[in-house]
Amino acid sequence: MTRARARTVMSAALLLAAMPAAGEAAAQKATVEVEHHGDAFTVSFDAVVKAPLPRVYAVLTDFPALPALNPAIIAVSVYPPPGGVGVRVRSVLKSCIWFFCRKVVQVEDVVEPNAHSIDARIVPGRGDFKSGWSDWRLSAQGAETRLHYEARRVPDFWIPPLIGPWAVEHTLRAQLEATLPILQRLASQPRARASSSLTSE
Repeated sequence: MTRARARTVMSAALLLAAMPAAGEAAAQKATVEVEHHGDAFTVSFDAVVKAPLPRVYAVLTDFPALPALNPAIIAVSVYPPPGGVGVRVRSVLKSCIWFFCRKVVQVEDVVEPNAHSIDARIVPGRGDFKSGWSDWRLSAQGAETRLHYEARRVPDFWIPPLIGPWAVEHTLRAQLEATLPILQRLASQPRARASSSLTSE
């Protein structure tokens, strides 16, 4: 297995660790695609959540509560952005494939252009990714919410060649199975968005 292939496997797992996903009932409707070009990889994700759009959006944008949404996120800090728009979110992720585990820091500037979009951009030099972006698009389908997620990441770390490419599909499915029920449960009940006290950098 090449070093680039191993990096792709772990990077995809880490990206999905950071990615809130859809609900338990939507598991059969979820689709995930991963592509790798040079040092960069892209992920696209589609699913339907059986909960109203405002509740789903509230869960996805409750940044201080992300560890409750996904256990792979072990710490989150929220800062005011240098540009004065949105927030800067620093997440510490932990992902394991077999016996190889790694903690990765991801720092993003996040904006909410409207009530159904979330845009994030990696801050170079502040975490373990050279560059990247991620975009959420939500649309209402009656009482349900359709999610479309796209992301690109260029990791700034080396992954030793431990496993074969067959692990990609297995890892993605495992990450989704771990996170799918949580968003469904949280978004299916009324909840107040956590008041995030911004941390000074």
